[in-house]
Amino acid sequence: MSGIKQLRRHIECTGRSTGNRKIILNIHNIHTTYEKMYAYEEEIKNSISIKTQIIFTAIFALASATIYLARFLDFTFNPKIAYVISFLAATTLIISAISTYFNCKAFSGSEFNRMPYAEKIKEYYESQIEYNDELAKYNAQVAQHEQIPLINPAKETASFISNTYISCSTHNALVNEERSRWVFKALSTFLMACIPLAIGSLLFVLFDMDTSSPRKNFAIKDTYVGDQIAALKTQLLNDSRSDAVADLKKRTIILENIVLQKGAEKLSEPNKPALSEQKALPQAPVKPSVPPSRKTYDDINGGPNRNQK
Repeated sequence: MSGIKQLRRHIECTGRSTGNRKIILNIHNIHTTYEKMYAYEEEIKNSISIKTQIIFTAIFALASATIYLARFLDFTFNPKIAYVISFLAATTLIISAISTYFNCKAFSGSEFNRMPYAEKIKEYYESQIEYNDELAKYNAQVAQHEQIPLINPAKETASFISNTYISCSTHNALVNEERSRWVFKALSTFLMACIPLAIGSLLFVLFDMDTSSPRKNFAIKDTYVGDQIAALKTQLLNDSRSDAVADLKKRTIILENIVLQKGAEKLSEPNKPALSEQKALPQAPVKPSVPPSRKTYDDINGGPNRNQK
C-alpha cells in the first residue's frame, strides 16, 4: 500500500491550483498521459530519422554537382578563374564531409528505452498472484503482529507500467533532444556548403569554363583511339592481303587440276583410232532444186505470133 500512497502524494504535488480549486488527476489519467508521452517521443524519433535520410540525399546531390563542376573545368583559357572554382569546390566538399559527420551522429549511435514485452508484464502479474498465495500461507502460520499485508497485483502492475513509461519517455526525450541538435548542425553546415558551390557554379557559367561547351572549337585528340584505329586499318589490310593470297592459291590449284586433266586427255588420244582409219560414211543425196519460172507475153503486146522466151 505504500506504493499507492506515494503515487497519490505525487499526484497531489503535481496538481495545479486554479483559484481556490485544485485539479488532481486520477491514476488512470496519469497513466494515459505517460503513455501518450512515450508514443510522442517515438514519433519524434521516427521524424528525426526521416530528416537524416533527406539530408543524406541532399549531401549526395551536392557532392555530385561539385564533382561534375571539377570534372569538366577548363584550365586553358582562364586559369585564374579555374583555380578559384577549384578552391570553392574543395571547400564545398570539406563542409559537406563535416555535415555528413553530424548527420551520421544523428542517424545512428543513439540508444532508446523500450517497454518490456507483453509476455514479461504478464509473468510479472502472475508472479504477484503466486506471491499472495504464498504470503497467505505464511500469515496463517505466524502471529498477527508478524503478518505481512497482501499486495494488489493489478495496481502493482499498473504502477510498474506507469513508472516504465516515465523512465522510457524521459530517457527517449533526452536522446531525441541530442539527436535534434545533431540534425540542426548537419542542416546548417549543409546550407553553408551550398554557398561556395553556388558561387563556383555562377563563375562556371559566366566565364564558360565547361570543356564540353559547344562554343569552344577544340580539336580533341585521343591518342589511344588513334592508335586503335591505325591498328584496325593494319589488321584489315593484312586480312585483305591474306584473303588475296588464299584466293590466288585456290586459283592456282584449280589451274593445276585443269592442266593435269588436259595432259591425261592427250595421253589417252593415241589409243583412239584416227578419223582416216575410221569407216567412210556414205554420201547423202542432193536435194532437187525447184524448176525455173516461165514468162509469156499477152495478146495485147504481140499475141501468139511473138516468140516465147
